[in-house]
Amino acid sequence: MLIETPNTDLKTATATNMITTAVDAKPQRDAGLIAGTMVETAAGWRRVELLRVGDRVHTYDGGLRQLRRVERAYYGAENGGYELDGVLHVPGGALDNCEDLFVMPEQMLMIESQVAAELLGTPAVLVQASALDGFCGITRRQPEGLVEAITLGFDDEEVVFANSGLLAHCASGASESGFFTTLDHEQAKALVYLMGKKRTVLDQAITTLKRNEPTLLDAA
Repeated sequence: MLIETPNTDLKTATATNMITTAVDAKPQRDAGLIAGTMVETAAGWRRVELLRVGDRVHTYDGGLRQLRRVERAYYGAENGGYELDGVLHVPGGALDNCEDLFVMPEQMLMIESQVAAELLGTPAVLVQASALDGFCGITRRQPEGLVEAITLGFDDEEVVFANSGLLAHCASGASESGFFTTLDHEQAKALVYLMGKKRTVLDQAITTLKRNEPTLLDAA
């Protein structure tokens, strides 16, 4: 959901236990959960923009983890925010989400797929949301008004539940994952391509990969 917010010159705000600090520096990546996204917490489903440091959030590996950092960035050059080349509109059901939502283009999402399990030996991989453009009705759209993107931080990297079933990665500080398998853009596009193909195409890709030809997922 795109947030309707009065124009503001505030670029980024970082929430700590007691202090909110303005930081006039664009985030390294156009990521974060867009205001309006529902996140599962110990107190139930809550809009991400209402979360505060100290709240406990449900994570992919089954545990409740305490929020240590909440950062906000605002996008929409015409409204005083950073420039942004579109957001991803994810229709309800496309990624096990219960309803439509918008996702930042460089937000890392976890995809669970039998194709990934057979090709990579793991059923769950991280991909940039932009790589999913065209998959199951997901499209890039230009946002209207100011977009608020909230980045959640924990003691370690985590994956949280958004709008029921969408899995969003929260880095521990670095942009790369140290635990989960992460695909670059081209690898992710190849995986998404194979996820929509017939079994015969997948079998051919697996055979090619086993012969150690080119690089990971080039079989696509």
